[in-house]
Amino acid sequence: MAAQLVRMGGQSGCRPENFRANETARVTARTAGPDKMTALYCRLSRDDDMAGESNSIGNQKAILTRYAEEHGFGNPRFFVDDGVTGTVFNRPGLNAMLEEVKAGNVATVIIKDQSRIGRDVLEVGLLKRTFEEHDVRFIAAADNLDSANGFDIMSIFRDVFNEFYVADASKKIRAVKRSNALAGKCATRPPYGYKAVSGSNQIWGVDEEAAETVREIFRRIIAGDGPFIIGKDFEKRGIDPPLVYYRKRKGLPLQNDSVAWPTSVISTMCENRAYIGQLVSQKTTRQSYKNHKIVYRPEDDWVVIDNHHTPIIDMETFETVQKLRANRRRPTKMGDMGALSGLIFCADCSSKLAISRNTAKRDEFQYYICSGYRNSHNRHYAKCSRHSIKRKDIEAIVHEKIVEVAGFVRKDKVKFAEAVQKATTKDNARAVKHKTAELSKAERRNTELDKIIKRLYEDNVAGRLNDERFMKFLADFETEQSELESDIAALRMELDEIKNKTANLESFIELVSRHTEITELTAEVARTFIDKVVVHEAVYKENSRIKLSQEVTVIFNCIGEFVGV
Repeated sequence: MAAQLVRMGGQSGCRPENFRANETARVTARTAGPDKMTALYCRLSRDDDMAGESNSIGNQKAILTRYAEEHGFGNPRFFVDDGVTGTVFNRPGLNAMLEEVKAGNVATVIIKDQSRIGRDVLEVGLLKRTFEEHDVRFIAAADNLDSANGFDIMSIFRDVFNEFYVADASKKIRAVKRSNALAGKCATRPPYGYKAVSGSNQIWGVDEEAAETVREIFRRIIAGDGPFIIGKDFEKRGIDPPLVYYRKRKGLPLQNDSVAWPTSVISTMCENRAYIGQLVSQKTTRQSYKNHKIVYRPEDDWVVIDNHHTPIIDMETFETVQKLRANRRRPTKMGDMGALSGLIFCADCSSKLAISRNTAKRDEFQYYICSGYRNSHNRHYAKCSRHSIKRKDIEAIVHEKIVEVAGFVRKDKVKFAEAVQKATTKDNARAVKHKTAELSKAERRNTELDKIIKRLYEDNVAGRLNDERFMKFLADFETEQSELESDIAALRMELDEIKNKTANLESFIELVSRHTEITELTAEVARTFIDKVVVHEAVYKENSRIKLSQEVTVIFNCIGEFVGV
């Protein structure tokens, strides 16, 4: 029996190398039907393109064609993805090849090396499983990988190295982009209003024609016009929007570009800090080298370079527009917007006061009313009261206050500065005292809750408090403590802000100098000088709607509340 086994083992057809060749031929004969194709897949990414000719599509095609001819693979067909990264698996060429594979039309898939099919271990593994499920032979010519030879453990390591290459390259690219941003190097072309100097995007110069349009947008926003109104006016006047203007300046074809000014374009321009001379970059990033979804970074992670280029808009104007954008004016049904619309707030619930009309009276008049009260479904149970004030009355109060303060500044800047400093110090001291008392009270209660919770545990362990009641009390006290800790953190932050707050006198004096005479309260004047107006509930005569008095607090930009006049 042993001799027979030796004789059988000695036959040429049973030698290991012949067995492997026969197995390969058997698999080829099984998978390579007369009508089935040999899929030759090529992929080139932009990074691969920089590596030189070795990875070019033309070179890959030549290698695969020669390999197919030398090894007898007939009916070849190319599937190509040019300029697609290996971490993306939704590719036109790959998708087309997979459709043919799943339809049973492919006998063999041949690639130059494993990195061509992809650079993600998991996704490449799934592709190999798909080929196996459809009896498709998979060959990576340069890596000497052939699925007909059975499992090859080195192919797994090569897939890992291929993915590591992408991860390492992504890390280096991110570091270079961050370094360039910190050095003030621009990653994009200059925004509308600027032009590249000497053909380099690294240096921005003011494009006066477009810059004047930018200045007009900011002026009109302060004057009370919204982005929609401004855009429609620009269209009527034939002012080219940014994209059309850029293409005309560069001599590029317009490609059916619209001459419309979208509201979103003007809104974005109003918030663009490039117009105050800042270069802001690193606002977005890709989620990862595998997931190319764009995500916004937290503002603390942005790179901001001050004085990078000549500003078009001064800081005071820019900040005024930001406040206006945060408190946008809303027209009434009659299309009217008061000069103070969006700037008036309720002293008790902090809601905005909305403008309303009273047409029941012989002489129609407008007044402001707390929106928190007006929007309540049942005003008898509203959380706030009317806080009603006539429009003409509050506009007269604010106009008078602005004229008085501006007159004080022009008359004696030194005394004005002293008064502002004194008022600021007094207000801050009062606010600090109030917030400190609130903080102390919250901290005392938080300490008490720690002791109460400790006693709860002791009572539960000693059997004086059953588990059900223990859990109920514990949940209530822990909820209260969690809310207290949030309040304590907020109070500490508010205290820090108050202590660090200073009045920007120079900015306010500059605002006054630019308005030589304030004869009426316009939307532009109001938004230039006023941060907000706080209206308190009126004091009425007993059992009557006759108003005795009503407090109105005017908060100025830069200096806050001023009572030194």
